Amino acid sequence: MANADRYSRLVLWLKVSLPLAALAILSTLFFVAETLDPEAAIPYASVDVAQVLRDQGATAPNFGGVTKDGVKVALSASAIRPDADQRMQWTGSDLKARLDLPSGSSVSIDSPIGVVDASQQEAILRGGATLESSTGYRVTTDQISTSLETGTVVAESGIVAVGPPGELTAGRMTLKRMDSTPPNYHLVFQDGVRLVFTPVR
Repeated sequence: MANADRYSRLVLWLKVSLPLAALAILSTLFFVAETLDPEAAIPYASVDVAQVLRDQGATAPNFGGVTKDGVKVALSASAIRPDADQRMQWTGSDLKARLDLPSGSSVSIDSPIGVVDASQQEAILRGGATLESSTGYRVTTDQISTSLETGTVVAESGIVAVGPPGELTAGRMTLKRMDSTPPNYHLVFQDGVRLVFTPVR
């Protein structure tokens, strides 16, 4: 009976002392805790949301596809971002386009800036574009448009070209599909073509 009484008194004492000890610990925490300064909140940087939306884009993107006539079209840029006004247009820098033609020849186009128009399936390389073909032509002009759907190429002003025949100038140039099987493509110069012939030595 004595042991039972001691056990009962111990349980009763613990029921009282443990809650009191817990209250004492909590009180100590509140007294010791550092007072928070609401003015010392984490500072947030000032962000121009509109500017962020304008600047979003991609670094070193690559696009590619094959037209129904078998022209492999590849397009790359050092950086590209969506146009602020035209949702389906992207502005890029250091644009490069390459067309591998079914005949085995190829055309490469470089420009410092350009626009990719998704609605028209077209890339407009501007700011001084240069076209080089595997057949030996090098063409410089202000702007070259490339269809990502058909693989055609068009330049419509101030064309200077150097190729196997010599040096020529023209008002218009197209990479035109000839009626042949398999499809073949030729560079065609039009509108005031002037050729300075270089004889083969």
